[in-house]
Amino acid sequence: MEPLPPPGVGGLSTPQAVPAFDAVILAGGRASRLGGYPKPQLVYEGVTLLERALAAVGDARRVVVVGPRQRVGSRAGTAPPLSWARESPRFAGPVAALGAGVAALTASHEDGGGEEAAPWVAVLAADLPLADEALAPLLEACAREPAADVVLGEDDAGRQQPLLSVYRSGPLEQALAALADGGGLADRPLRDLIARLSVQPLRLTPGLADDVDTWSSAERWGIRRPDGPGAQSEFEEPEMPETDNDEILRAWCAELVEAFELDGLEVDIDAVLGLAGVAAHGVVRPAAPLTTFIAAYAAGFAAGSGQAGEKTAMESAIDLARKTLKSRAERSGSGE
Repeated sequence: MEPLPPPGVGGLSTPQAVPAFDAVILAGGRASRLGGYPKPQLVYEGVTLLERALAAVGDARRVVVVGPRQRVGSRAGTAPPLSWARESPRFAGPVAALGAGVAALTASHEDGGGEEAAPWVAVLAADLPLADEALAPLLEACAREPAADVVLGEDDAGRQQPLLSVYRSGPLEQALAALADGGGLADRPLRDLIARLSVQPLRLTPGLADDVDTWSSAERWGIRRPDGPGAQSEFEEPEMPETDNDEILRAWCAELVEAFELDGLEVDIDAVLGLAGVAAHGVVRPAAPLTTFIAAYAAGFAAGSGQAGEKTAMESAIDLARKTLKSRAERSGSGE
């Protein structure tokens, strides 16, 4: 399909009537590259990112936030009903989280007296400083009744943003059900979901789709580094440019996996980079590659000897390395 014109082109400059929609906000995840500090609680211009996401879907019929219950500011009496959900197992990825959110939406409508679900579902990650401005053109595009299952947000570089998109509720539920029946939703890449839907892309104005993944990106938005738990120096990432690195890292990771003939291996790049950051700041910078190498070696040994599956082995190795680094920092702080 031809992409929809960007905002201000081809008739989208005139505000459209907002279509009836429900909303799922994804506000979980480990936030590895932020040292575990919850991204939805970062404050941009006096408002948390979660509160900004909630404001962006203020016209929804019902809203589900997938993630741990978090503080939100007072909501107006006209705000849509809000409920909370968690994916199972925890940290099972965005597809599992979206599945939990859609299921909770269905339950919310049933508990509300059988109110009919909205024809559209806005899906929004709670790490977008410009959530309201980003979602508005997508909803306007839905009001034009495109012949597609999803109006899929794209950043200014053309990268798809499945967590900044609006889906037709019926096809979304069907696609999630098919994935659940075909091996489950846990640890599924979002491309598996998108592949089951007809797509109408919408290129967004530069900056609208930019999220906050690292302290460096937070600082570019003027988001102050908090002083509370999750912002301790031993959990910070190494200082390295990351603006355009995600795409490069994914491609390089895939190239390495192929070179080593590790077909099917899934690498949690954020977790590895987070561990590298902890080591760089908690020990010395050269400790970053050394720590990740040893953790990977231990994980490979455990998986190769049959002690654990690849994913479990890697998660356990990274977790043990983090605990060891934290213990080291605590000993240093106590003067031992």
